[in-house]
Amino acid sequence: MRLIPSSPLSCLGTAAVAVVVGGFVLVGCDVVDTDEFDMDFSFFSADGEESPDEDPSAEPGAEEGEEEETEQEASSYGLPDSCAAAGAAEVVGDLAPGPVLAEDAGPVEGIDGAEQVVCSFSDGSGTAGAPSLTLVFTSGADPSANPDVVQVPGAEEEMNWEVDIDVDVDTYHTDESDSLGGDLEYVGTVDGSSRNLYLSLPGDLYVTVIAYGEEVPREDLERIVMQAAERVRG
Repeated sequence: MRLIPSSPLSCLGTAAVAVVVGGFVLVGCDVVDTDEFDMDFSFFSADGEESPDEDPSAEPGAEEGEEEETEQEASSYGLPDSCAAAGAAEVVGDLAPGPVLAEDAGPVEGIDGAEQVVCSFSDGSGTAGAPSLTLVFTSGADPSANPDVVQVPGAEEEMNWEVDIDVDVDTYHTDESDSLGGDLEYVGTVDGSSRNLYLSLPGDLYVTVIAYGEEVPREDLERIVMQAAERVRG
């Protein structure tokens, strides 16, 4: 399916100057003998300008610490072995349009190193266009940038048509997605026939939920991907 978006992804300071001439400090029109006072001019640089405050982030080891934190966050997510291991049925709950679960796991065709686990709930009729709700875990490939990565069982024939479909696209954050270290992208067809929500996570892992043939509120889609992400978080 080729999606054509209908809208594009959406000190004030004071400088102080002091001049030292022959052991005297000239301040305004007065002359003060420096021997009479214990004054610290260490906050002035050699050229007479005030030295800037030290940046705590520039301390040795700060950058390394941030990199380690990012690596630890990335390693905390992993591709589940199966839909059962990911708790897909519990996460989707009553939003499933039917009791039948079609599961597929393995490499992503055409993308080296990419793998995914697909969990699609439907009534089991297998009819093209029948309502389904699909939860997908993808590693090594961004489904929002590669729509063909995700294939919806039961709707495969229609989803592969070479047609232009107007969609609404929204990239955004929520407090919960920030706590997971992720980004959200919503893609919904204007006619409401398909609603996709992508959650990108550290470590090149993506959680996608696709409501096909049914109107599922975005809030419910957010809940699904957030809970699914928590399930695969180490």
